Amino acid sequence: MGFAGTLGAEWCDYLLADETAIPPETLRPWRRNLDLEDQVEDEQSIDEDRWVYSENIIFCRDTFFCCDHAQSEPRDQQASWDEEQITRWNMRKQLFPTLSDDAIILGNFNQLYKIEPTTFRTWLRILDKVPNAILWLLRFPDLGESNLKATARDWAGESVASRIWFTDVAPKHQHISRARVCDLFLDTPECNAHTTAADVLWSSTPLLTLPRYKYKMCSRMAASILKGALPRGEEGKRAASELIAKDEEQYEEFAIRLAKNFYYDTNKGYGVGRGRLGDLRRLLYESRYDCALFDTRRWVRDLEWAYDVAWRKWVHGEGGDIYIR
Repeated sequence: MGFAGTLGAEWCDYLLADETAIPPETLRPWRRNLDLEDQVEDEQSIDEDRWVYSENIIFCRDTFFCCDHAQSEPRDQQASWDEEQITRWNMRKQLFPTLSDDAIILGNFNQLYKIEPTTFRTWLRILDKVPNAILWLLRFPDLGESNLKATARDWAGESVASRIWFTDVAPKHQHISRARVCDLFLDTPECNAHTTAADVLWSSTPLLTLPRYKYKMCSRMAASILKGALPRGEEGKRAASELIAKDEEQYEEFAIRLAKNFYYDTNKGYGVGRGRLGDLRRLLYESRYDCALFDTRRWVRDLEWAYDVAWRKWVHGEGGDIYIR
C-alpha cells in the first residue's frame, strides 16, 4: 500500500477512500480536476483553511482497504468456536508460559515509531488501572525495548514497566496466527495500524482505535478497516461504537472498561474468555468469511465498476466524486 493521504496534486484524478478514512467535510468545496494544471487559487471556494483534499474521491461502500487474507491465510471454516478457544489457550501457554491464567493481554504489533508520547502515557495509565494486564509489544526495532522500558519506569514506576513484555517479530504466517493470543489490540492514534489491523482482525482479536484527526487519513485507517471487519446491521454498529473512540479520554475509558470486565473461565481445562471482550471476539470470528473487509472478489468488482465510471466521466468532461453503492 502507498501513502495514506492526499498528494496535494490536482492532476491526480482520484483517491480511493471511504467516508470514515476521508470525511466528506474535509474535501475542497469546488473540484473538477479536468486538466493537468493545479488550481492554486480558487475564487469560488469558501473556508479555504478547512479543506484538505483537492482530489476527487472514489468512495467505497464499506472500507477502501484491500486484503487477501481469506486466500493467502485461510482459516478452517469448519472449526467451532470451542475449538478456536482451545487453540488460543494452547498458543497463549506456548508463547507466554509464565503468564498467570487471570492475566489480560493488551497488545500492539506496529513498528515502534508509531508510539508517540501521548499514546504511551495513555497505555501506562491503562496498565496502572488494570493491574492484571500486560502490554505485548514487538522488538520492532530491537533498541525500542530498552528505550520504552526505561521511559515506562520514569513515567509510571517499575510495577507498570515490568508488565510491558516484548517478543521478536515473527514471519507473516506465524504473526497472523499468534495475533489471536492478544485479548485487545490497542491501536496507535497518531498513525494507525494499516496492514497490521487487517492481520489482527483476521485473527478475530478486537481492535480499539481512535481516529484522532479528521484531516489525517493515516490516523483514521484502523476505524475504516474495523468497520469493514464487522457485520452490517445493528450488532456491527454497536461493536463499532465500543471500539472506535471519539477522543483520548474515551479511548482510555473503553480500554479499561473492556479489560476490567473480562476474565478467563478455566473450568473446562482451558481458558474461555468471558465478558464483552469475549463477545466481540466471537462476533469477529463468526463474521470473518462474510464481512466486507475479507471479501476480495467483491472489492475487485466494485473497483472495476468505479474505473468504468471514472473513464466515462473523463470522456464526457465531467468531474466529481464517485460513490460505490
